[in-house]
Amino acid sequence: MAGEKILIVEDEMITGCAISQQLKRLGYEVTDLVNSGMAAIASIAKALPDLVLMDIVLKNREFDGIAAAAQIRSQFKIPVIYLTAHSEEVILARAKETEPFGYIVKPFNQRDLRIGIEIGLYKHKMERQLAEREEFLSTILHSTSDGVIATDEKGYIAYMNPVAETMTGWQSGEALGKSITEVVQIMDEVTDTMVSNPVMLLLEGKMMDLSANHRLLIARDGSKIPIADSVSYLRKESCTSKGAVLVFWDISEHRKAEALELERVRLATEIIERKKAESEVRKALIAEQELGELKSRLIGTISHEYRTPLAVILTSTELLKRYGSKLSEEKKETYLDRIQAGVRQMDQLLEEILTFRKIESDQLELNLELLDVKELCRELIDNQQHQVGKRYQIDLTVRGFLDSVNLDRELLRHIVGNLLSNAIKYSPKGTIIDCLLVGDKERVIFQVKDRGIGIPKMDQICLFSPFFRASNVSTIAGTGMGLSIVKKCVDLHRGEIAIESEVDVGTTVTVSLPRL
Repeated sequence: MAGEKILIVEDEMITGCAISQQLKRLGYEVTDLVNSGMAAIASIAKALPDLVLMDIVLKNREFDGIAAAAQIRSQFKIPVIYLTAHSEEVILARAKETEPFGYIVKPFNQRDLRIGIEIGLYKHKMERQLAEREEFLSTILHSTSDGVIATDEKGYIAYMNPVAETMTGWQSGEALGKSITEVVQIMDEVTDTMVSNPVMLLLEGKMMDLSANHRLLIARDGSKIPIADSVSYLRKESCTSKGAVLVFWDISEHRKAEALELERVRLATEIIERKKAESEVRKALIAEQELGELKSRLIGTISHEYRTPLAVILTSTELLKRYGSKLSEEKKETYLDRIQAGVRQMDQLLEEILTFRKIESDQLELNLELLDVKELCRELIDNQQHQVGKRYQIDLTVRGFLDSVNLDRELLRHIVGNLLSNAIKYSPKGTIIDCLLVGDKERVIFQVKDRGIGIPKMDQICLFSPFFRASNVSTIAGTGMGLSIVKKCVDLHRGEIAIESEVDVGTTVTVSLPRL
């Protein structure tokens, strides 16, 4: 876009004046026209331009345009575009080392000049945005309370954050390049024996004991720290393994809390037994146990579901920070897409948790308003289609009268959003998700039909129970809260929900809401 400030460095003043006139006609502001590298640096210090047009060959051969550009990039972080009539390999090799934002070959016309400048300014804008994102996500990585270690495909350490340094006793500089088995040693505190490193088990394709919860990290000084851990693959674009990420955290305080909680329950039980009859004591214990299990499952769900996208975000950020200058634009975009997908996944989980909390505390209320259901559903489907891109196709068929229906906007968002999310999550890529929206004088019907993995008959009776997940979901991520939230939203509308499903054929969910 026009309006940016540009400095011209050209030792042929006639040529420089001509360039200046062209820039002004294009709407740019020329801050100065100088004929040497030193004069350029002095001019930049006075009035910071947005971009520098630099002639490579200047009269001062010892401080030519390339040397000046290197100092400008280092000192001021301002993008430089070279103006040159030279194509010698030696000159081009030197020029590449300064990371220019483009070359404009003399002679050039006004169109070439504008294209070169706009591309250079756009690249610089993207570079700044990427640097800001890297700094932001790097801060998250360094401030997280979990230890994070990334390895290559052979298990050699490529990165570890400060918490991992503290817990293992290894400094990052010492650990880089060493095998994960040397730095992270884990013991089973029940059997008092060393256990296989989870990273190596993952990379070697061996079975891991996911139920193990009595692990001790043996630090470099021999001290032992009770931990829980999670490990996942780093993938190349070809979907082959590029390495692994190990996330581990100190559960000492959690164990103390568990011990205190057990003691509290014991004392409470003694008091209740002295004051109440045996039947009332039994009821109180059952209620407390159910609440404890619900809390435990909620905490476990949050912990597990958050760490997977967080590990992807943190790892992608570190790779961008460490190798950003060497990556192609396509790969940078891939990593940024992964970061955005991870953030969206975490945001969706947080919304589910907050809604579920309202349900459990009876705070979820029905707030009716006149809605254009067709437009709202189209908006939700379009947003979901935008997120999944070309991986899935979501088709919507609309029938009947759907204007000015008295429904709760937010509850309807929960219903449609969760049903679409489930259909996508449990369907193979490339399939079609069919949505049907029908309205008549008495009710509004929304139906979602997928061609996914289906639900076993024995599991269908429990689908609306909190945290329940079908037995065939395997490693597909999920919390088990979605359908229980949908059921509550439907009930508040005094509506009905029905599910028809067959394994390996697909699932159809139909929600019927009365016109209130």
